[in-house]
Amino acid sequence: MIGLIAGSSGDSLVDELHKRDYSVAIVCGKKNEPGFSEADCSLAIDLSRHEEIYNFFDLHSVSKVIFGTGHTIAFTLAEYLLAKGISLNIDPVKCNMAKDKYKFKRQLEALGINTPKTLWANDISKFKDIKELSFPYVFKSTSDKFQPCKINNMNELELVNREVLRADSKVLVEEYIDGNDCTVAVVNDGNIIKSLGVTYYSKAKEYKLRGFNNAYSKKMTCEKEREICRIAEEIVRKLHFFGLVRIDFIVSEEIYVLELNSVIVTGYTGSAYPFFKKQGINIASVLIDNALTVLKARKTGL
Repeated sequence: MIGLIAGSSGDSLVDELHKRDYSVAIVCGKKNEPGFSEADCSLAIDLSRHEEIYNFFDLHSVSKVIFGTGHTIAFTLAEYLLAKGISLNIDPVKCNMAKDKYKFKRQLEALGINTPKTLWANDISKFKDIKELSFPYVFKSTSDKFQPCKINNMNELELVNREVLRADSKVLVEEYIDGNDCTVAVVNDGNIIKSLGVTYYSKAKEYKLRGFNNAYSKKMTCEKEREICRIAEEIVRKLHFFGLVRIDFIVSEEIYVLELNSVIVTGYTGSAYPFFKKQGINIASVLIDNALTVLKARKTGL
């Protein structure tokens, strides 16, 4: 029996584990989450109830858990399970570092890797200071409490101000890069680091993010693709991420790294799923193969 915490990716990940003859004990936030009905054992519970979740896994003799969701609350649970002796396919410390967009950008800068310039970063209570910056710019939560948006003028700034004040978040303001969006999935099983090539996917376009009406993603030269993949692999190698990660880029005259997703959404209804499928990549299968390889390197057996 193997444990699974996967959010919206539960459907595809349960299917992939069953194909490999594993029984699955899944924990979901709600009974209607993907994979809940298909798993062999299921628990619907708030992911902040750590002890009860651990007891559920202990009851079903689960010693290893695969994480297929990248929510902050899931990473906090991962830290708890790790402390209890459960083996995981992720490193929650690294996941939390990537989740903090400001800290991650500082890591990229230390490596000499291009990322849009940080214009301002502070607590939302200091918001009025942003009015001194020149438009346009990109307005983000450092911890994904609200979606990024492009601010073009003072009216848009005031509208966003009212919304994000309720989010109680630290804010990151970065320069706007007008360019070509793409993403690269990278696999690291502890021995081999390999990119899966450039996927032409724009989060801004697919999520219809505010202000990014002209976002696009179109084919680039093979030479440019190779350079993007090289940078993606370098980030994984030098910052010691393992598992299956996705790195988002925007390309103008130069290549810029936007963010790193330490856990890829692989569910059938995920926004990026059809883009990987178009490339002939079953991204859920890749995640499970990688997770099982990582887990087999741990001390206890499945």
